[in-house]
Amino acid sequence: MIVVTGTRRSGTSVWMQILDKGGFRILGDAFPAKWRDLVEAANPRGFYESTLVQGINYKTNPDPKSGVWLPPDKVSHVAVKIFADGLVKTDFAYIDRVVFTIRRWQDCEASQQRLDEIKSKHPEIDGFDINVHRAARLPKGYLWWKANFSLVKDMRTRGYPVAAVSYEALLADPEKIVDSVFRWFGAGDAIAAASAVEKSLQTQSQVEYADIDHHLGDVFDELYDTLDRNKKITAGLYQQWLDVDGRIDADIDRRLSSP
Repeated sequence: MIVVTGTRRSGTSVWMQILDKGGFRILGDAFPAKWRDLVEAANPRGFYESTLVQGINYKTNPDPKSGVWLPPDKVSHVAVKIFADGLVKTDFAYIDRVVFTIRRWQDCEASQQRLDEIKSKHPEIDGFDINVHRAARLPKGYLWWKANFSLVKDMRTRGYPVAAVSYEALLADPEKIVDSVFRWFGAGDAIAAASAVEKSLQTQSQVEYADIDHHLGDVFDELYDTLDRNKKITAGLYQQWLDVDGRIDADIDRRLSSP
């Protein structure tokens, strides 16, 4: 399968729209259930999410409600959105190509906060996966780091083919980026696909934080910059990130266990 992955609010929906316009079969609805009426303002062209956003494994395939099973040899050119925490739990047989979209952590945080505020007003809607209370107790950027670094670790461990593309680079030159990725796929209409990208739809850009209660902003920026510029992740740099990840885990445990 062609897997679109990243954190929430990192550009995964835009890539699903790109693939849809490019002629690929899509798994997932633009606006599941009652989402259109409630959260269309946060993503006017749709989310394209399915029950598989949490991964393709024994819990989701066969589908627990319909019983429909996706055989891996029949979906090689089917596109699906799977968030970072789901991709690391996805059966390797379903991972043919991965588009990993990464967005500045400050903009992701601001965009997620905006969507959470909309979601919190409609807790009755299934599928919203509200994580507002947990996120509110953690420092800015922590969830961004955990999602993106989990992907970095998974890529190094399992070695599946990945195109890492920043959301900002996509908006700056959609024709170039989409053409490059579609050539890598070896299929699809890149010209039609690139027309799905509209910079005017970006809701958060160049957000800055002066009130973060930790000193890891530079490390988060380094992770973003490394992936954005397709720099080599050296063994030394990876070890530094592992150390940071361990410290973040310990801090998360401390914060969530305190009253």
